[in-house]
Amino acid sequence: MAGYNEIRGLRVKYLSADPSNAENGQVWYNSTSGNLRVKGIGVEAFSSATPLPVATSTYHRAGTMTAGLFCAGGTSTGFSTTTEEWNGLGFSQGGAIGTALYSNTGFGTQTAGVSAAGRPTNPTSGDTNATFEYDGSTWTSVNAANLAARTRQSFGIQTAGAMVGGYRQATSTYTNATEEYDGTNWTTVTAMPVNAASANCMGTQTAAIVTAGSAPTANTNVIAYDGTNWTSSPSMNTARARSAAGGTGATNTAGLLIGGGPYSPTATAIAEKWDGTSFSNSPASLTTARYGAGLSDGNTNGMMVGGYQGTAFQSIVEEFNSSTNTITAAAWASGGNMGSALWSRAGGGTQTAAISAGGESPKTTNTELYDGTSWSEVNNLALARNQMGKAGTQTAFLVFGGEQGGGSPNYTQTESWNGSSWSEVNDLANARRNFAGFGTQTAAVAAGGFTPPGASTYNSVVEEWNGSSWAANPNALPTALAASDGVGTATAGLVIGGIIPPSGTKQTTTFEFDGTSFSSGGALNTATSESGMTAGTQTNGIIAGGYAPSASTKTEGYDGTSWSTRPNMSQTRGAGSGLGSTSVSTAALAGGGYTGTAGTAATEEFTGETTAAGPASNITTS
Repeated sequence: MAGYNEIRGLRVKYLSADPSNAENGQVWYNSTSGNLRVKGIGVEAFSSATPLPVATSTYHRAGTMTAGLFCAGGTSTGFSTTTEEWNGLGFSQGGAIGTALYSNTGFGTQTAGVSAAGRPTNPTSGDTNATFEYDGSTWTSVNAANLAARTRQSFGIQTAGAMVGGYRQATSTYTNATEEYDGTNWTTVTAMPVNAASANCMGTQTAAIVTAGSAPTANTNVIAYDGTNWTSSPSMNTARARSAAGGTGATNTAGLLIGGGPYSPTATAIAEKWDGTSFSNSPASLTTARYGAGLSDGNTNGMMVGGYQGTAFQSIVEEFNSSTNTITAAAWASGGNMGSALWSRAGGGTQTAAISAGGESPKTTNTELYDGTSWSEVNNLALARNQMGKAGTQTAFLVFGGEQGGGSPNYTQTESWNGSSWSEVNDLANARRNFAGFGTQTAAVAAGGFTPPGASTYNSVVEEWNGSSWAANPNALPTALAASDGVGTATAGLVIGGIIPPSGTKQTTTFEFDGTSFSSGGALNTATSESGMTAGTQTNGIIAGGYAPSASTKTEGYDGTSWSTRPNMSQTRGAGSGLGSTSVSTAALAGGGYTGTAGTAATEEFTGETTAAGPASNITTS
């Protein structure tokens, strides 16, 4: 029998303490404890992930677990043209496909994808052989496949893909047709030995595994393709079709099948792993049984995205991991209620040391501090106001401008908080309200907002604070903007969303500030104004709630290039009190706000996805 050093290519190390960077499967002898130790065997589990923005099923999928592509499909309102790009944390909307489709298939990557076949909205009773290519932003119609059908399945990359089986509505028949795509043309090649629709596929154009799906009954049959010929392969354990399977990370020697089943209403929650020889059931199963689509990176990581169960489309996303680590999904959780149900407040600090000041209704001087568990009232602002700019931390905070109310002009006053009391410092040059403020107590930026000559005149004026006074920045915002949000520092900030004249239309715009001027950044997925709940930095930011167009629960994260979705809050709200500009996006806070009918005192705490290293375990003891 081969020894450990022959299998791993390593000798067992003799150590006085466990290594801090041990790999899964690594073995060593701990001379202090007298134990032969191993970095544990992977634990298989599903965890919740950021849901789809719209509940969707039976659509194109391509890419990997950190760069996925999902397009078209069925929703409760009809067939879709929407493209969603997955970055490992959330979804961002890509370019729409030219034709609304259901039961289309896809392969390739997030920046070089293919969608083919399916059932188009018009005519609703027909099938299509249309093919589209995606370049990371735009879908382009290319040469059609030879066979018009729905529920075909596919594998491979944009320049070397294949599509198999399907159902033809025109003849009410299932097909065994196989076509290969070379990046330009489709060619009919050796047919499968069985008719099949909604098959599950893993691998490449020359080395693939295809489960036989349904024709019309779901079955356990599996066949292998070598680019020319088809051969029988060991069967699955559970008959199913329309599982989450495939993606460019899956191969003919390592893949996953997640969920799936016959047509409504039955679906399965079972996950099966393929190791190149056989399928084995995972001890982990989906929380919500369903069929639809998803991806895998081999047989240790996968995801089920949306889907259908019973009579309902799903937005749920669940991720499968096989690891010694414990993965906890990002989520919002309830915190301690604020002392007053107010909105349009100024907030800053961290999740365990936050400050919130001013607000309405009515206009108030109220100031509260949060310790990670509860809010407490402290010394008040000198001026009652709302819709202020803000910057800084719980012990070094700055508020500026704001609304007096009653049709009176906006404020120019700036107040500084030292951890126990407020003091008035030098004023803004331009009275303003409902604008983006970001930075610190000694280096802040005020951008845009409603300014004179009218109480609600849109403006693009930018002012900078140096710790003692405000000075005009000659480089204005590119667009006159109000009701926007800010995050970041005075040399690396963001102005997010807002409204522009004359209609007050909500915006998806993001402007990045480099300390001198503004440039366009990635667009929000949902047009939003007056969130008040932001956190993080220019390259790792988060925004929650806001008016989109009414008060919402939506949450998005920014990576310095693009925005993608995050798990939504429980409480619908706009004009809340967040952490402001210097806190981290993985430990955000949302307090107060306006629900659309009334103020709320509710607080929610956001924690990003975390991974905790699993322990080593003993093999033997001395």
